[in-house]
Amino acid sequence: MGSFNPNYFLHTANILLLVAYSVRDILWLRLFAVASAVIAIPYFVLQPAPLWVPIGWSALFASINLFQSWRIFLERRPVKLTPDEEMIRRLGFEDLPPRKFLQLLSVGTWTTVPAGERIVEHDKPPENVLLIVQGTVRIVRNGRTLGELVAGHLAGSTLLFSGVVADVDAVASEPVRAFSWQIETLERYLAANPDVRIVVQRHLVRDLAGKLVSYVGSQNS
Repeated sequence: MGSFNPNYFLHTANILLLVAYSVRDILWLRLFAVASAVIAIPYFVLQPAPLWVPIGWSALFASINLFQSWRIFLERRPVKLTPDEEMIRRLGFEDLPPRKFLQLLSVGTWTTVPAGERIVEHDKPPENVLLIVQGTVRIVRNGRTLGELVAGHLAGSTLLFSGVVADVDAVASEPVRAFSWQIETLERYLAANPDVRIVVQRHLVRDLAGKLVSYVGSQNS
């Protein structure tokens, strides 16, 4: 019986590398690349003098691809939202994948606004934009109520959307539960995540349109 030919390891490794380059899924590509690098190591070890440099590089490539495979696996795991998180997503961010949605929430915080407190003051730039989850907010100008914001509406979004300060007051009619984003922090996050920015801008446009309809209705009544 002839001795085992180490070249078989190298042939197998290269075949796996060809398979890796042929698949479309990035996770499988990396897993085949890990297998290729690992199977190539015995070829370098079984040489008359072990080839330590290729062994080291193969081990490094296998480690990097294994780590990236683990990251991809974690990113693909199903995301479970809490009831409160699911409520916010339904109110305005159903177009966002759950993982991206949780990233958006991570730069904000829950807040409760007492009845009678101003969320937005006229001629003052708001520091935060709030998505109303429960409660009602009155929009007031010169003592006259122009309309109401309810669950799903945004308060303080004027500066974020148009860059101008509001000319009305937004006053909590009752205790309001909302999710709040600091405007500067939110703008930095959206600048770094253009796909999320598109969804947020879409919601801002819908929110503004709803406010205009409410305002026109109050003017006609």
